[in-house]
Amino acid sequence: MIFRHYQTVGGNDAESQWQIHYREAGVGIPIILLHPSPTSSVFMEPLIELFARHGRAIAWDTPGYGQSDKLPCDTEGLDPYVQALNEFITRLGLDRPVIYGSATGAQLAIEYGKAYPKNTRGLILDNAAWFYDSERDAIMESYFPDISPQEDGSHLQLVWKMATQVYRYFPWYDRSAPVKNSVKIPLSVVQQTALDYLTAGTEYDRAYRAAFLNERPEQLRGLSIPTRLMRWQDSMLKDYTDRLDGADFPANIKMCPAGAGKDNRLSTLEQVLAELL
Repeated sequence: MIFRHYQTVGGNDAESQWQIHYREAGVGIPIILLHPSPTSSVFMEPLIELFARHGRAIAWDTPGYGQSDKLPCDTEGLDPYVQALNEFITRLGLDRPVIYGSATGAQLAIEYGKAYPKNTRGLILDNAAWFYDSERDAIMESYFPDISPQEDGSHLQLVWKMATQVYRYFPWYDRSAPVKNSVKIPLSVVQQTALDYLTAGTEYDRAYRAAFLNERPEQLRGLSIPTRLMRWQDSMLKDYTDRLDGADFPANIKMCPAGAGKDNRLSTLEQVLAELL
């Protein structure tokens, strides 16, 4: 069974305190799960159940997403999320968790691993990619449209379009690009993703943008802890993750390939997790 909780972080007085919402299941060695943007910990429920077989699986809502409060500062980049994650881990009294992150979550895990290498057993990185500077700039010009409420409700149509196409195309707005995912995504997943966009609101792109800017191999090279890069044959980002094969990584960073299909993915994840526990 998955339980939901809130953890208060921040200062000692009520005015400086804020809350982080999280889901958890299982007991034992802690395993932190960091979700993609703009989703929330609900996106991680299947993996919470999987990882709970091996330890205490904890998936937070990144500050400003899901049911977590927004960051109390306006500082740009991933660092304020790294500091929030460290306080979250400290407040829960977690002893050197394994950290799994996907997409935005993977980039946050990378930066946490560099800032606090003694505080984690290792990282599992999903959908970590390498974008060249020119293509990153081009993608980001159209990737984060304004979703401010409009009187005619057109923002709702835009959000639904984004939530639908993000599972089929990369970048989501380019329907001339080859279809990246031929699997029919359940409408319940699309609806939840649309709700996550709306819940995050006009700042849905805050962590998202910071993660995009971090998607480069030099960010990984600074890691000194055991790090596993998941490589899926049917990943939406396969073309960009495959580039990391050409990067010069230290021995602590290893590629973990898996065949196509959900069963292969989950089986490989369990094997990789077992190595780090």
